[in-house]
Amino acid sequence: HYAHPIDILPIVDLNSKTCIRIDGLERPPTEIPQASVNYHRDLLETNSYLQTAWRSDTLKALDIVQSEGPSFTVQDNNHVAWQNWNFRVGFNYREGLTQFNDRPVVNRLSLVEMAVPYADPNPPFSRKCAFDVGDYGLGFCSNSLELGCDCLGHIHYFDAALNDSQGKPYVIKKAICMHEEDDGILWKHVEYRNGHNEARRARELVISQICTVVNYEYLFYIRFKMSGEIEYEIRLSGELSTNAPSAGEDAENPDHGVLVAQNVNAQIHQHMFCARLDMAVDGDDNTVSEIDMVSHPVDPVKNPHGNVFGPVETVLETEGSRTYDANKARYWKVVNAQGKVNPITNKPTAYKLVPFTKGPAQPTVLTNDESAVSKKGYFATKHLWVTPYDPGVERYPAGEYTVQQVENNQGLPAWTQEKESIVGKDVVLWHAFGVAHVPRVEDFPVMNCEMTGFALKPDGFLLGNPAIDLPPETNSASKLNTKSDEEGDCCS
Repeated sequence: HYAHPIDILPIVDLNSKTCIRIDGLERPPTEIPQASVNYHRDLLETNSYLQTAWRSDTLKALDIVQSEGPSFTVQDNNHVAWQNWNFRVGFNYREGLTQFNDRPVVNRLSLVEMAVPYADPNPPFSRKCAFDVGDYGLGFCSNSLELGCDCLGHIHYFDAALNDSQGKPYVIKKAICMHEEDDGILWKHVEYRNGHNEARRARELVISQICTVVNYEYLFYIRFKMSGEIEYEIRLSGELSTNAPSAGEDAENPDHGVLVAQNVNAQIHQHMFCARLDMAVDGDDNTVSEIDMVSHPVDPVKNPHGNVFGPVETVLETEGSRTYDANKARYWKVVNAQGKVNPITNKPTAYKLVPFTKGPAQPTVLTNDESAVSKKGYFATKHLWVTPYDPGVERYPAGEYTVQQVENNQGLPAWTQEKESIVGKDVVLWHAFGVAHVPRVEDFPVMNCEMTGFALKPDGFLLGNPAIDLPPETNSASKLNTKSDEEGDCCS
């Protein structure tokens, strides 16, 4: 039905189960587009102008085979061990996938809120903004994943137990997928003097969940790497939320969207996410710093040639918020405050939060501060918030009851007003990031994945490269496309 939008909005009382009114009936009716624009396997042949049959040059099979089985182990239902990583996989109705880390890096990692504002001032779209975590609940929206389609390779699934609206339990089978992936080359060097080559391939352990929130699919991946990094990746797919061009707009060139089919408008919008990271770098007590790469001024002694640049560190002393600056390669470092020191650097052990390691750097929420969206989703006006750990109250950045609460600016803006000290404390990082989406005609009728994400990287946490002990290996299943007389083992 996204190719045939009908711009009416029923207002329903869920308690009385009645329809109070239908917004949009007061407007002149628009012509409903009739073109068939389908992606469904059984409806492809009905398309009016897109492909109507499968392509003839189909891809050859690409099988992911682990003849010796996976390298991970699972105990006690959710405790995972893999390549020096030990953690537990969790799940609940609101956040969906959560991760608890046994290794002292981050106690708990989860996605705790979303805001998806649409940039169309015409009624009723000015109030169109989904808070997918606090409103729908990512756990409730989870898919039951399919082997060989959603997940490739040697797969371990975790089921999820939830309750329905009447409190009755039910199970989502295969709600979380875990598998290993090849990630290209991890490290490599060829000694140019004698041609000796050393190379190791990267493998990562991937924990994933896919949620369907009405029209959009959100694919969540936590990637544990042999480099000691944890990467959090989100992919966006599914259907654009469409409408007919509003009255007064040029139907051929809408003011607040893009035509993705004839008379089908896809509005400009954002997807803002917020991850909660309960940090514990070598212990619960940590200190957070902001690191900027800056040019040094010319100085006759310290910088006579003007070529000096480097990091400038600023300790964040009180709870509050910060904004990412790509021009300064800004990141945030979390250091141990309990006396754990790296013997090589003689500095406290640390991990750093690096924004936008997947996809391009993106802005904070672009709605005006006076808009209802910004007031309710104020967390998205900054890229980083840091607060002292408070498990009883401070769980969700837009407030405990996102939809029902009457007061604005709940959650993070309210919690940080007291400016408590965060130096040497048990701290929580709240990282807001997202995707500003100007739709393209290529996004319709179903959208290829867009990506965003961040990474936690060791920064003086280890003694050196943690993967130099990987033994050399040449994949014997790899084949040349054409026979060569110079076949050899390049990895030995």
